[in-house]
Amino acid sequence: MRRYQVLIVGAGFAGAEAAWHLARAGVEVGLLTQSLDSVMMPFLPPKPPFPQESLLEKAYDPQDERVWAFHARAKYRLEAEPHLHLFQATATGLLLEEGRVVGVRTWEGPPALAERVVLAVGSFLGARLFLGEVEEEAGRLSEASYPDLFEELKALGFRFVEREGAVPETPTTPGYRVRYHAFHPEEWEAETFRLQRLAGLYAVGLCVREGDYARMSQEGKRLAEHLLHELG
Repeated sequence: MRRYQVLIVGAGFAGAEAAWHLARAGVEVGLLTQSLDSVMMPFLPPKPPFPQESLLEKAYDPQDERVWAFHARAKYRLEAEPHLHLFQATATGLLLEEGRVVGVRTWEGPPALAERVVLAVGSFLGARLFLGEVEEEAGRLSEASYPDLFEELKALGFRFVEREGAVPETPTTPGYRVRYHAFHPEEWEAETFRLQRLAGLYAVGLCVREGDYARMSQEGKRLAEHLLHELG
């Protein structure tokens, strides 16, 4: 069974950025997403300035700012990296060996194994989406949250804080609100990205701190630099 050096759960701006930089440095990376159709998919067109030499910068085209076009360009670059495996699955829990995280279980059945696991799950932990009078269990419009993973993390003792974000209405989508959970600041070490309760587990993106596309991209780059230093 394939075992990655780094497995990243979540292919939003932070997770995809980290995976791209690690793969370009020769690290065997698994990038797991619940939907290949939403890899690095923005709510609104990203606007510069962007972190230099970032995937966010490379995928931006001022001549075509459509969000679907941006997503397609970013996904193409990820899929072009020979050390990166982008695949669709739903993480339902952590695989542990003697107190260390060694992968994740998936709803589909096959586990994903790795030396290090990064949670880049954005607004998808314990998430509720509100659209008018409609309420559903989702992290963004028409995209389910990670309820099983969230419940297991709570059972393992992780503490969370509740956050809420608003997505404005666009010409093609309605506006809505998302209420979700982020790891409590005391669970996460900002300099190393570690979730200190378990060895081999890291987090990046909205599940640990708030920010815009550029901020999440920069955090993904910084995580990649840290992991490259750890991996030697």
